[in-house]
Amino acid sequence: MPKYITLDTASDGNVHLNVDAILYAETASSTAGEIYLTSGTHKMTVTGTGLTSGFGEAVNSALVQAQETKWSDATIPVSKAGGLVFTSVAIGTI
Repeated sequence: MPKYITLDTASDGNVHLNVDAILYAETASSTAGEIYLTSGTHKMTVTGTGLTSGFGEAVNSALVQAQETKWSDATIPVSKAGGLVFTSVAIGTI
């Protein structure tokens, strides 16, 4: 069964991202975070506020947790601890 991390966004609702398609995540600025896809040609840009408070770490932690949980736990939410707020998610080329 596929595993997903979930971003609860204000504009796009719950966005589910397939764990197998994600290479890594990093914080670009306080209002943008980037999730790089395994294709090597695309990335997801997450907009929000307070993203320098641990966006990359929260996404990477959710990825690890997704791989460590049993097969029936298909979705793992990305933590908003530390004041993270997710507004929207967009895909673009690198």
